[in-house]
Amino acid sequence: MMKFSKSLILAGIFLAASALAQSEQWLEYHTGTEGRAYHPFQLTTNPPPGIVLPKLNAPPFFARWLTPMDASGGRWMCFDRTRKSGPYDRLYLDSNGNGRLDDETPVPARLDSFNSYFPPVAVVFKGGDGPVSYHLVFRFYKYENSPAQLLASSAGWYEGVVNFGGLKKRIQLIDGNVNGTFNDLAQNPYDSDRIQVAGDKTSERFLGKMLEVEGKLFRIEAARDGAFVKVQNAERVLLGGVRVPETVSEFTAFGENGQFVRKPANGEFTLPAGKYQVFRWTINRKDEKGAAWTMSGYNFPKTAGFEVAAGKTAALEIGEPVQAVLKVDERSGRQLAFSLSFEGRQKEAIEMMRGGQRPPGPKLMLASANGTLCYTNTFEFG
Repeated sequence: MMKFSKSLILAGIFLAASALAQSEQWLEYHTGTEGRAYHPFQLTTNPPPGIVLPKLNAPPFFARWLTPMDASGGRWMCFDRTRKSGPYDRLYLDSNGNGRLDDETPVPARLDSFNSYFPPVAVVFKGGDGPVSYHLVFRFYKYENSPAQLLASSAGWYEGVVNFGGLKKRIQLIDGNVNGTFNDLAQNPYDSDRIQVAGDKTSERFLGKMLEVEGKLFRIEAARDGAFVKVQNAERVLLGGVRVPETVSEFTAFGENGQFVRKPANGEFTLPAGKYQVFRWTINRKDEKGAAWTMSGYNFPKTAGFEVAAGKTAALEIGEPVQAVLKVDERSGRQLAFSLSFEGRQKEAIEMMRGGQRPPGPKLMLASANGTLCYTNTFEFG
């Protein structure tokens, strides 16, 4: 039997612990005045049960921010105003999670005609190694004859230099679904968190189990609070083929493995085996005058999913042809409202650009059956 000295055993334990520590690449927390991701909130006029309220000037609005970082599942907030009437320009948020709003300092808003913009508000969670901070910004708005609405944004993110197999890149880890955590993976991309890698032609990717950096695949794992990431080379990844029409210039898919952008060669490319959703396709062309045109499909329904299997090829029906959809809504006063949109083969929305700009809107001509009335108008975008 081989024997080892106590010092050698301790040294081995130390080296193993060091190797484990090195797998955690730590990031720094940053904040900004602009939101990095957005999420709509439900507003109510019903006071939350058991929450101690401050003295208020007007009938308040309430909302609850849901976050798994809080033991109770979320934090309540209240919107008030400094005058008896006018815009709601004061926010109380349970920043410390004690179930009270009367001990919070009110946050004032910057106002315009219909909007109240609140600066970053800090909330603090109890973490395993001490308190963890997070920042939110809010936009409270109410247009004429419309109910009040609330939009929340994540104003904090984690950033740092990460070693990808010898290639050092600065990354940003973003709370994409605005729930206070930074490691959410989901089938719906907008329920996932996001990551930016310096130099990546895709400005931002939805977070998955893998990340492509300069053509190389890495497995990635983010801490729930965003403080660090773990990366390693993705070894022995099973690949499957995907076939799209040869007219498609670029294709983006999202799934359990992450977000991938491909430029098909003769309509074919590969992806790591797994389940995906079609996220976007693009066709590039030039007209007879040499002007560059781009047609893209986006906002796909959930039914636009596909599976990539090792050694097999998945054929996708995307791209052309697209169809124009004209809708007519009858309004009061014998008025008709016309809307025109373009729809792809999977019922996705279509965008067309000329030289990076939207072309002039299409024209609508209305004529009576006997030809005595003829009216022409131009559709507007938006």
